[in-house]
Amino acid sequence: MAYRPEVSVIIPVYRAAAVLPRAVASVVACGLAADAVEIVIASDDGVDYRPLLPEGPRYAFTPVGPVRTGAGAARNRALAEARGYFIAFLDADDSWEPDYLTYLLALAQRHGAAFGRTSVLEGGREILRLPPAADTLRLEDLGRYGASFHPVLARRQARAFTSHLSQDVRHAAELLARLGGTAPLGRAAYQLRLNPVSTTAADDFSTRVSHAYERHMAEVRGGLGDVPEAMRLKVCDVFRDKARLNEAYLRDATAGEGFYAFVARRMATEQAR
Repeated sequence: MAYRPEVSVIIPVYRAAAVLPRAVASVVACGLAADAVEIVIASDDGVDYRPLLPEGPRYAFTPVGPVRTGAGAARNRALAEARGYFIAFLDADDSWEPDYLTYLLALAQRHGAAFGRTSVLEGGREILRLPPAADTLRLEDLGRYGASFHPVLARRQARAFTSHLSQDVRHAAELLARLGGTAPLGRAAYQLRLNPVSTTAADDFSTRVSHAYERHMAEVRGGLGDVPEAMRLKVCDVFRDKARLNEAYLRDATAGEGFYAFVARRMATEQAR
């Protein structure tokens, strides 16, 4: 019988030679036995990352060749290679807290999917942990906090990603919509490590992502994607709320203040009222 891992971890990779080993190390520390986890590397820069990876983990690789197709397309190529009963997601410049899959997989096995909390790290220091004081992730949380949340989900629940910016939020929103609007949260967090040279740090990112939100809403309203009809307006509300938060950041952020630092300050102000 062909080997099938319990979990396939999807990692899209673009110019990530310096950080990919850290991401892989966090998967090794996920809490599961080595033979239960497969790491699927999807190169999107024409680089073969095999020589940079440590021995030990089980790897699968998408064919090297496509360049700058985007994170969504890279994830789709990795999904086509993945053999696990469950799927997890990790970006090459991010990491997981220890025992991440110990907590999330057990929940996903019972409920079909579970999400990690999101810990936003700047310079290695946590500046934000989302959502605060909750054991359930709600669909509306995706718009309220402005952060990405990452699921561990049954393979049957995995759908293709779009090519637009914020496609990971769209993927999570559609999943939550199919689950009725909520999913359990694990104790460990996905560590979103802010990168000053990433796409999200570019000067024009806020404008570009606003256009992407409009495209997501138009597609969902038009029936594209896998969203129950009764939940389509709620998924659109996610992107409408994200657009409003983006507008507030552009309007009210202090000089040099990053988006997540702004969100942290805004939340602190709301809690003090």
